[in-house]
Amino acid sequence: MPPRIATAIATSALSLGALVSGAGVAAAAPSATTAGAPAVSARAAAVDGCSYQVVRDDDSRYVYSVSAVIGGVTRELKVQKEDFVRFPGPGVDWRKVAQVDVCAGGQGQAPTALRVTGKLDNPDGYDSSVPRTIRSADIKPAASSVIPKAPAVTSVDRLDAATVRVNWKPAQGNPDQVMLMETKPFYSSEIGIWHPYTFQRDVQGGATSMDRKLERDSDIKDRRHSYWMRVVKGGFVSDLRAEKPITVES
Repeated sequence: MPPRIATAIATSALSLGALVSGAGVAAAAPSATTAGAPAVSARAAAVDGCSYQVVRDDDSRYVYSVSAVIGGVTRELKVQKEDFVRFPGPGVDWRKVAQVDVCAGGQGQAPTALRVTGKLDNPDGYDSSVPRTIRSADIKPAASSVIPKAPAVTSVDRLDAATVRVNWKPAQGNPDQVMLMETKPFYSSEIGIWHPYTFQRDVQGGATSMDRKLERDSDIKDRRHSYWMRVVKGGFVSDLRAEKPITVES
């Protein structure tokens, strides 16, 4: 994709995040931290023996990495999967959630601490007062028991030519928020094309289904609509690697 189009899509996506509210909220809309913030606010928990989840705030001027302190040695970790997630609460609280692998390279020892580092992406474009590097404090990972479990999608049933009903199992463990994730074609008026875009749809109290409209414009080339579940509890998110979308075409 040409850089101009890719940039326009990203800009359009961020604009959409400010407009969508209620049951559907754009799932890729980061919010910057205070300019010149000296540190990164982050927390972490084990997902399993090799995977750790790191939840941090985001300043889009920086490129981030996660490192682990293992046996007194610090090394950067491979990111398995990451996404922006909107956490419940007053206002809009978008956080970057990354799952990292501490076992890559034959390492099997649990880290004593994790660290998040952000490096200014384009230092020549900023005044010298803007920190070139920002860091979190050392993070002691919480136990895997704090990572919530997302319910599985059981079926996506067609109600008519333009509507599907997404069904899932009841959520367990009283999560703070249950979300239906939906990737579907989205029209960007800025560049005049349809492209896949992911939305975070908040599920209300105990619901186990939601009806969704299919996009059916004749100009859509990629007609896939994908659905999966995600939950948030206690500041952590369900296992991103376990998300298995069910896909239908409009």
